[in-house]
Amino acid sequence: MGVVLVKEQDNVQWPVYFFSHLLKGAESRYTTLEKLVYGLVLMARLLRPYFLAHPITVLTNSTMGRALTNVEVAGRLIKWATELGEYDIQYQPRTFIKAQALANFLTEIHQTNFEETWKIYVVGSAIHQGSRVGVLLISPQGDILQLAVRLNFRDTNNEPEYEALWAGLQAAWHIGVARVIIYSDSQLVIQQVADNFVVNCDKLQAYLEAYEKIKEEFTEVTMTKIPRAENEKANELAKMASSLTTWVLDRSTAQTFLIAQIDLQNNKETTIDWRAPLISYLLQGALPTDPEESRMIRKQAHAYVMIGDQLYKRSFSRPLLKCLGMEEADQALREIHLGCCGSHVGGRTLSRRVLLAGYFWPTLQRDAQMLVNTCLSCQKHQNLTHRPTALLKTSIVSCPFDQWGVDIVGPFPMAPGQKRFLLVAVDYFSKWVEAEALARITEGVVIQFL
Repeated sequence: MGVVLVKEQDNVQWPVYFFSHLLKGAESRYTTLEKLVYGLVLMARLLRPYFLAHPITVLTNSTMGRALTNVEVAGRLIKWATELGEYDIQYQPRTFIKAQALANFLTEIHQTNFEETWKIYVVGSAIHQGSRVGVLLISPQGDILQLAVRLNFRDTNNEPEYEALWAGLQAAWHIGVARVIIYSDSQLVIQQVADNFVVNCDKLQAYLEAYEKIKEEFTEVTMTKIPRAENEKANELAKMASSLTTWVLDRSTAQTFLIAQIDLQNNKETTIDWRAPLISYLLQGALPTDPEESRMIRKQAHAYVMIGDQLYKRSFSRPLLKCLGMEEADQALREIHLGCCGSHVGGRTLSRRVLLAGYFWPTLQRDAQMLVNTCLSCQKHQNLTHRPTALLKTSIVSCPFDQWGVDIVGPFPMAPGQKRFLLVAVDYFSKWVEAEALARITEGVVIQFL
């Protein structure tokens, strides 16, 4: 494999460094996609100062970017994706290259044609402990990608089959495949997708609509019925989903699809901006018809000021804070948390940095905490907590003198009567102490003391 680092200046590409590596042993058995990612990892290790100081753009016609953001489909890529996560790397399609070194280099690199047809074997099964899904993707060159999913919601026997179909198409879409052939051993799913069977269940109808929606992202999707014996590898992956740490779904695809449709319809009707009532009151003196809302607007208006067409909030001993809408607020949060200078801090620190940057909106604290909770990088690299799942509680004795703690203390320097030991008893409830000095510790003496 070979990698070239190029600096572009005044529309001229200047080669900086050329790196080549001979694959030996197990490395030679990597898939084509893994070889490309491995080459990038080796280059990043060799030229770490360049990768840390500058944004890097990888020009490739493969699907390295999608594969590294969807690492569940290939276990070996997880370590490499974590290692490359500290750099500012973007992936773009390869365009016309002027540097002769790159031209000579690219003639030796084999690129996979993703217009070729991929095979997808899917299987889903429902058991008492939870449903399981197994997906097996095979490229035209024989590269194999595996995906195991565990479903943490109640479903029927047919819903896991649709979940498997959806997971397979989603994985293929992340890879960038255009043509797929799906092999399934479910007669019902095959016939319903082909419009040969009537769908009477509302949930299955939602699954079917979700399938038709994602099918539009592909050039060609073909469904084929195969015997269960020919689908053994996907079935083994489904069984592994119960014992291994796999991709877990807490909500069905049908429910997610319906919620997305409802949200989309609601957003089309109207988009409420929290700044609109304040702007109307400050510019025109207009108030809402609801008395409670009117009282709140009048109460909050003294903390805001209009400068031109922009609403600002007065802050304590700080400059004015620019008020952002929901879309601008989400962009500001992601830039501070995930951007080129983002440090993936916690929710409270993130909201504090937004205020220091000069921005404000009412739900800042909640939105910052939600972004941190749903950030994939924060979940992967966060410190493991060893706190107990429940608060520790001390055992309480029901009544005084119900339980005692007895211990022997000594030997001490000999006292009058040749006494060298102490026999001590403490009540757990009242902390009452009883003690007796003894010359020897025998069974009879202890019984007499008690």
